[in-house]
Amino acid sequence: MDTAYKSRLKKIGVMLFMNSPLEVTVSKGNNPVYEVMFDDLIQEVFGFSFVPWLEEELWDERYESYSIIEDGRMLSNVCIFKSDMIVSGETVKAIQFGAIATRKEMRGKGLSQQIMEHILSLYPNTLAYLSANPSVIDFYPRFGFRQIQKYKPEIAVNINNSPNGAIKYELDDSEFTFHFNKRGVFSNMVDYLNSQSIQMFHLLMEYEDDIFYLPELNTLVIAQQDGNRLLLADVIAKKPITFEQLKEVLPFEGVEIVEFGFCPDWLGVTPTWVSSNMNEDPFFIKGDWKLPEFYRFPIMSET
Repeated sequence: MDTAYKSRLKKIGVMLFMNSPLEVTVSKGNNPVYEVMFDDLIQEVFGFSFVPWLEEELWDERYESYSIIEDGRMLSNVCIFKSDMIVSGETVKAIQFGAIATRKEMRGKGLSQQIMEHILSLYPNTLAYLSANPSVIDFYPRFGFRQIQKYKPEIAVNINNSPNGAIKYELDDSEFTFHFNKRGVFSNMVDYLNSQSIQMFHLLMEYEDDIFYLPELNTLVIAQQDGNRLLLADVIAKKPITFEQLKEVLPFEGVEIVEFGFCPDWLGVTPTWVSSNMNEDPFFIKGDWKLPEFYRFPIMSET
Protein backbone atom coordinates (compact mmCIF):
# COMPACT_ATOMS: atom_id res chain seq x y z
CA MET A 1 0.00 0.00 0.00
CA ASP A 2 1.71 3.26 -1.11
CA THR A 3 2.25 6.26 1.18
CA ALA A 4 -0.15 8.55 -0.67
CA TYR A 5 -2.97 6.01 -0.39
CA LYS A 6 -2.34 5.50 3.35
CA SER A 7 -2.34 9.25 3.87
CA ARG A 8 -5.67 9.59 2.09
CA LEU A 9 -7.22 6.87 4.23
CA LYS A 10 -6.04 8.54 7.43
CA LYS A 11 -7.19 11.95 6.24
CA ILE A 12 -10.79 10.83 5.85
CA GLY A 13 -10.84 9.16 9.24
CA VAL A 14 -10.32 5.45 8.75
CA MET A 15 -8.96 3.76 11.87
CA LEU A 16 -6.33 1.74 10.01
CA PHE A 17 -3.64 -0.27 11.77
CA MET A 18 -0.60 -0.76 9.59
CA ASN A 19 1.49 -3.10 11.77
CA SER A 20 0.11 -6.17 10.04
CA PRO A 21 -2.07 -6.87 6.97
CA LEU A 22 -4.27 -8.94 9.30
CA GLU A 23 -5.09 -6.12 11.70
CA VAL A 24 -8.74 -5.07 11.90
CA THR A 25 -9.86 -1.80 10.33
CA VAL A 26 -13.10 -0.06 11.32
CA SER A 27 -15.21 2.53 9.54
CA LYS A 28 -18.26 4.31 10.91
CA GLY A 29 -19.33 6.05 7.73
CA ASN A 30 -18.51 9.19 5.73
CA ASN A 31 -15.51 7.44 4.24
CA PRO A 32 -15.50 7.31 0.41
CA VAL A 33 -12.28 5.31 -0.02
CA TYR A 34 -13.43 2.68 2.47
CA GLU A 35 -16.87 2.53 0.84
CA VAL A 36 -15.34 1.68 -2.55
CA MET A 37 -13.37 -1.21 -1.04
CA PHE A 38 -16.41 -2.36 0.91
CA ASP A 39 -18.71 -2.33 -2.12
CA ASP A 40 -16.16 -4.19 -4.24
CA LEU A 41 -16.10 -7.01 -1.67
CA ILE A 42 -19.90 -7.11 -1.39
CA GLN A 43 -20.32 -7.26 -5.15
CA GLU A 44 -17.87 -10.14 -5.45
CA VAL A 45 -19.34 -12.21 -2.61
CA PHE A 46 -23.07 -11.42 -2.79
CA GLY A 47 -23.53 -10.16 -6.35
CA PHE A 48 -25.18 -6.83 -5.56
CA SER A 49 -24.02 -3.30 -4.88
CA PHE A 50 -24.47 -1.05 -1.85
CA VAL A 51 -24.04 2.03 -4.06
CA PRO A 52 -27.73 3.11 -4.09
CA TRP A 53 -27.68 3.12 -0.27
CA LEU A 54 -24.26 4.73 -0.02
CA GLU A 55 -25.31 7.52 -2.37
CA GLU A 56 -28.09 8.45 0.04
CA GLU A 57 -25.43 9.06 2.74
CA LEU A 58 -27.28 6.85 5.23
CA TRP A 59 -24.18 5.28 6.75
CA ASP A 60 -23.89 6.86 10.18
CA GLU A 61 -22.56 5.99 13.64
CA ARG A 62 -25.18 3.27 14.09
CA TYR A 63 -23.58 1.16 11.33
CA GLU A 64 -20.00 -0.06 11.80
CA SER A 65 -17.88 -2.03 9.36
CA TYR A 66 -14.93 -4.08 10.60
CA SER A 67 -12.62 -5.47 7.96
CA ILE A 68 -9.21 -6.81 7.06
CA ILE A 69 -7.53 -4.85 4.27
CA GLU A 70 -4.34 -5.67 2.40
CA ASP A 71 -2.80 -3.45 -0.26
CA GLY A 72 -5.97 -1.42 -0.68
CA ARG A 73 -8.17 -4.50 -1.11
CA MET A 74 -10.74 -5.58 1.45
CA LEU A 75 -10.35 -9.30 2.10
CA SER A 76 -12.99 -9.89 4.75
CA ASN A 77 -15.72 -7.87 6.45
CA VAL A 78 -18.29 -8.01 9.24
CA CYS A 79 -20.75 -5.17 9.83
CA ILE A 80 -22.85 -4.43 12.89
CA PHE A 81 -25.89 -2.23 13.33
CA LYS A 82 -26.43 -0.83 16.82
CA SER A 83 -30.14 -1.39 17.43
CA ASP A 84 -32.43 0.29 19.92
CA MET A 85 -35.37 -2.08 20.27
CA ILE A 86 -38.60 -2.90 22.03
CA VAL A 87 -38.62 -6.53 23.18
CA SER A 88 -41.53 -7.82 25.25
CA GLY A 89 -42.43 -4.27 26.22
CA GLU A 90 -38.91 -3.33 27.37
CA THR A 91 -36.38 -1.04 25.68
CA VAL A 92 -33.10 -2.87 24.96
CA LYS A 93 -29.89 -2.31 23.04
CA ALA A 94 -28.53 -4.96 20.70
CA ILE A 95 -26.09 -5.36 17.84
CA GLN A 96 -27.14 -6.95 14.59
CA PHE A 97 -24.43 -8.64 12.50
CA GLY A 98 -24.56 -8.47 8.72
CA ALA A 99 -22.55 -8.19 5.48
CA ILE A 100 -20.33 -11.04 6.69
CA ALA A 101 -18.15 -11.65 3.65
CA THR A 102 -14.74 -13.07 2.79
CA ARG A 103 -13.21 -13.32 -0.67
CA LYS A 104 -13.25 -16.87 -1.96
CA GLU A 105 -9.48 -17.28 -2.10
CA MET A 106 -9.14 -16.09 1.51
CA ARG A 107 -11.69 -18.40 3.11
CA GLY A 108 -10.54 -20.94 5.66
CA LYS A 109 -7.77 -18.64 6.93
CA GLY A 110 -9.63 -17.45 10.03
CA LEU A 111 -10.28 -13.88 8.88
CA SER A 112 -14.00 -13.80 9.72
CA GLN A 113 -13.27 -15.44 13.05
CA GLN A 114 -10.68 -12.78 13.86
CA ILE A 115 -13.14 -9.98 13.05
CA MET A 116 -15.99 -11.60 14.99
CA GLU A 117 -13.79 -12.04 18.05
CA HIS A 118 -12.63 -8.43 17.78
CA ILE A 119 -16.20 -7.08 17.64
CA LEU A 120 -17.40 -9.24 20.51
CA SER A 121 -14.47 -8.05 22.62
CA LEU A 122 -15.75 -4.50 22.10
CA TYR A 123 -19.36 -5.44 22.91
CA PRO A 124 -18.92 -8.29 25.42
CA ASN A 125 -22.26 -8.07 27.21
CA THR A 126 -24.48 -6.69 24.44
CA LEU A 127 -27.38 -8.68 23.04
CA ALA A 128 -26.61 -9.79 19.49
CA TYR A 129 -28.42 -11.42 16.59
CA LEU A 130 -28.05 -12.23 12.89
CA SER A 131 -29.70 -13.90 9.94
CA ALA A 132 -27.28 -16.47 8.55
CA ASN A 133 -26.47 -18.14 5.27
CA PRO A 134 -27.50 -21.83 5.47
CA SER A 135 -24.02 -22.90 4.39
CA VAL A 136 -22.33 -21.49 7.52
CA ILE A 137 -24.69 -22.39 10.36
CA ASP A 138 -21.87 -24.21 12.21
CA PHE A 139 -19.79 -21.02 12.33
CA TYR A 140 -21.76 -18.83 14.73
CA PRO A 141 -22.09 -21.20 17.74
CA ARG A 142 -18.31 -20.83 18.16
CA PHE A 143 -18.99 -17.32 19.44
CA GLY A 144 -21.85 -18.13 21.79
CA PHE A 145 -24.71 -17.71 19.31
CA ARG A 146 -27.61 -20.16 19.38
CA GLN A 147 -30.05 -20.86 16.60
CA ILE A 148 -33.72 -20.10 17.23
CA GLN A 149 -36.96 -20.74 15.41
CA LYS A 150 -38.24 -18.00 13.12
CA TYR A 151 -41.95 -17.42 12.50
CA LYS A 152 -44.11 -15.79 9.87
CA PRO A 153 -47.37 -14.30 11.16
CA GLU A 154 -50.24 -14.57 8.68
CA ILE A 155 -54.02 -14.46 8.53
CA ALA A 156 -56.66 -15.70 6.12
CA VAL A 157 -58.71 -12.77 4.81
CA ASN A 158 -60.52 -11.74 1.64
CA ILE A 159 -59.39 -8.45 0.13
CA ASN A 160 -60.90 -7.21 -3.13
CA ASN A 161 -60.33 -3.49 -3.28
CA SER A 162 -59.75 -1.14 -6.16
CA PRO A 163 -56.06 -0.74 -6.96
CA ASN A 164 -56.83 2.92 -7.58
CA GLY A 165 -57.67 3.65 -3.96
CA ALA A 166 -54.12 4.50 -2.95
CA ILE A 167 -51.37 6.90 -4.02
CA LYS A 168 -48.09 5.35 -5.12
CA TYR A 169 -45.12 7.21 -3.72
CA GLU A 170 -41.57 7.43 -5.02
CA LEU A 171 -38.67 7.43 -2.59
CA ASP A 172 -37.72 10.98 -3.53
CA ASP A 173 -41.22 12.36 -2.92
CA SER A 174 -41.20 14.90 -0.11
CA GLU A 175 -44.51 13.50 1.13
CA PHE A 176 -42.98 10.04 1.46
CA THR A 177 -40.03 11.45 3.41
CA PHE A 178 -42.39 13.33 5.72
CA HIS A 179 -44.45 10.24 6.58
CA PHE A 180 -41.39 7.98 6.82
CA ASN A 181 -39.72 10.27 9.34
CA LYS A 182 -42.89 10.66 11.43
CA ARG A 183 -43.60 6.97 11.90
CA GLY A 184 -44.66 5.67 15.27
CA VAL A 185 -43.50 2.48 17.00
CA PHE A 186 -46.43 0.58 18.49
CA SER A 187 -45.60 -3.12 18.89
CA ASN A 188 -44.86 -4.41 22.38
CA MET A 189 -43.47 -7.70 21.06
CA VAL A 190 -40.41 -6.96 18.90
CA ASP A 191 -39.83 -3.64 17.15
CA TYR A 192 -37.13 -1.08 16.40
CA LEU A 193 -36.73 2.51 17.52
CA ASN A 194 -33.83 3.58 15.29
CA SER A 195 -33.58 1.44 12.15
CA GLN A 196 -34.60 4.04 9.53
CA SER A 197 -31.33 3.68 7.61
CA ILE A 198 -31.77 -0.11 7.33
CA GLN A 199 -35.42 0.29 6.33
CA MET A 200 -34.33 2.68 3.60
CA PHE A 201 -31.84 0.09 2.34
CA HIS A 202 -34.69 -2.39 1.82
CA LEU A 203 -36.83 0.26 0.16
CA LEU A 204 -34.04 1.08 -2.27
CA MET A 205 -33.11 -2.53 -2.99
CA GLU A 206 -36.39 -4.45 -2.77
CA TYR A 207 -39.54 -2.37 -2.37
CA GLU A 208 -39.04 0.81 -4.38
CA ASP A 209 -42.16 0.10 -6.46
CA ASP A 210 -44.29 -1.09 -3.54
CA ILE A 211 -44.92 2.09 -1.54
CA PHE A 212 -48.59 3.05 -1.15
CA TYR A 213 -50.12 5.96 0.71
CA LEU A 214 -53.62 5.39 2.11
CA PRO A 215 -55.16 8.87 2.52
CA GLU A 216 -58.16 7.62 4.52
CA LEU A 217 -55.80 6.44 7.26
CA ASN A 218 -52.92 8.85 6.68
CA THR A 219 -50.73 5.74 6.53
CA LEU A 220 -48.07 4.25 4.28
CA VAL A 221 -47.86 0.55 3.51
CA ILE A 222 -45.05 -1.38 1.86
CA ALA A 223 -46.70 -4.38 0.22
CA GLN A 224 -46.13 -6.97 -2.52
CA GLN A 225 -48.75 -9.32 -3.96
CA ASP A 226 -47.93 -12.79 -5.30
CA GLY A 227 -51.05 -14.55 -6.50
CA ASN A 228 -53.51 -14.74 -3.61
CA ARG A 229 -50.84 -13.87 -1.03
CA LEU A 230 -49.99 -10.37 0.11
CA LEU A 231 -46.76 -9.62 1.94
CA LEU A 232 -47.39 -6.61 4.11
CA ALA A 233 -43.74 -5.78 4.67
CA ASP A 234 -44.34 -2.62 6.70
CA VAL A 235 -47.04 -0.26 7.91
CA ILE A 236 -45.89 3.31 8.56
CA ALA A 237 -48.36 5.25 10.67
CA LYS A 238 -48.21 8.17 13.06
CA LYS A 239 -50.83 6.66 15.36
CA PRO A 240 -52.15 3.13 15.90
CA ILE A 241 -54.71 1.76 13.47
CA THR A 242 -56.45 -1.60 13.21
CA PHE A 243 -56.20 -4.22 10.53
CA GLU A 244 -59.97 -4.00 10.13
CA GLN A 245 -59.48 -0.41 9.00
CA LEU A 246 -56.49 -1.31 6.88
CA LYS A 247 -58.05 -4.17 4.93
CA GLU A 248 -60.83 -1.91 3.64
CA VAL A 249 -58.39 0.36 1.82
CA LEU A 250 -55.44 -1.85 0.85
CA PRO A 251 -55.20 -1.40 -2.96
CA PHE A 252 -55.18 -5.09 -3.90
CA GLU A 253 -57.58 -7.63 -5.40
CA GLY A 254 -57.85 -11.39 -4.99
CA VAL A 255 -55.97 -11.57 -1.69
CA GLU A 256 -56.75 -14.56 0.53
CA ILE A 257 -53.69 -14.62 2.82
CA VAL A 258 -51.80 -11.70 4.34
CA GLU A 259 -48.32 -12.28 5.71
CA PHE A 260 -46.98 -9.62 8.06
CA GLY A 261 -43.29 -8.70 7.87
CA PHE A 262 -43.40 -7.56 11.51
CA CYS A 263 -45.24 -8.30 14.76
CA PRO A 264 -48.86 -7.24 14.05
CA ASP A 265 -50.04 -7.12 17.67
CA TRP A 266 -50.62 -3.36 17.44
CA LEU A 267 -53.02 -3.89 14.51
CA GLY A 268 -55.35 -5.90 16.74
CA VAL A 269 -55.01 -9.23 14.93
CA THR A 270 -54.25 -12.70 16.24
CA PRO A 271 -52.27 -14.34 13.44
CA THR A 272 -51.24 -17.91 12.79
CA TRP A 273 -47.52 -18.15 13.50
CA VAL A 274 -46.04 -20.32 10.76
CA SER A 275 -42.64 -21.86 11.52
CA SER A 276 -39.84 -21.18 9.05
CA ASN A 277 -37.54 -23.96 7.88
CA MET A 278 -34.56 -23.62 10.22
CA ASN A 279 -32.18 -25.18 7.69
CA GLU A 280 -33.22 -22.77 4.92
CA ASP A 281 -33.72 -19.63 7.00
CA PRO A 282 -31.32 -19.82 9.98
CA PHE A 283 -31.43 -17.12 12.65
CA PHE A 284 -29.10 -16.77 15.63
CA ILE A 285 -29.15 -14.81 18.88
CA LYS A 286 -26.60 -14.27 21.64
CA GLY A 287 -27.30 -13.19 25.20
CA ASP A 288 -30.29 -13.25 27.51
CA TRP A 289 -33.14 -12.19 25.23
CA LYS A 290 -36.62 -11.93 26.81
CA LEU A 291 -38.45 -12.82 23.62
CA PRO A 292 -42.18 -13.58 23.59
CA GLU A 293 -43.38 -17.06 22.66
CA PHE A 294 -44.09 -16.00 19.08
CA TYR A 295 -42.57 -12.99 17.33
CA ARG A 296 -40.99 -11.71 14.16
CA PHE A 297 -37.98 -9.47 13.87
CA PRO A 298 -39.28 -6.87 11.35
CA ILE A 299 -37.94 -7.88 7.97
CA MET A 300 -37.30 -4.31 6.85
CA SER A 301 -34.95 -3.79 9.79
CA GLU A 302 -32.85 -6.91 9.17
CA THR A 303 -29.43 -6.46 7.61
